Amino acid sequence: MDQLVAEESMETPSNQNTTEQSLRPSRKGGYRTMPFIIVNESFEKVASYGLMPNMIFYLMNGYHIETATGTSILFMWSAISNALAIVGAFLSDSFLGRFWVIALGSFSSLPP
Repeated sequence: MDQLVAEESMETPSNQNTTEQSLRPSRKGGYRTMPFIIVNESFEKVASYGLMPNMIFYLMNGYHIETATGTSILFMWSAISNALAIVGAFLSDSFLGRFWVIALGSFSSLPP
C-alpha cells in the first residue's frame, strides 16, 4: 500500500509539468510577428506612393503619354499589384507553400 502511494506521488509532478509545458504559447508566429508585418507593409506603401510621381514624369517624358493616360496606367498597375497579393496568398496557403511563393515572386520581379 505504501509503495502504491509513493508511486502516485512521484507521477503527479511529472504529469503537471507536461500539462504546464503544453499550455505554454509557442515561440513562433502569432502576435509576435505582427510588428514585422506592419513595418514591412508600411515601407512597401511608402515606396509605392513615392514611385508614383516619378513614374508619371517618366511616362510623360520617356513615352510622351499625356498626364491623364499615365495616371490611368499607374492606377491600373497599383490595383493589379494589390489584387495579386490576394491571389498569391491563396496560392501560398492552398497549394504551393510560403517559401515557393516567395521564391517565385522574387524571381518574377528580377529585371530582364
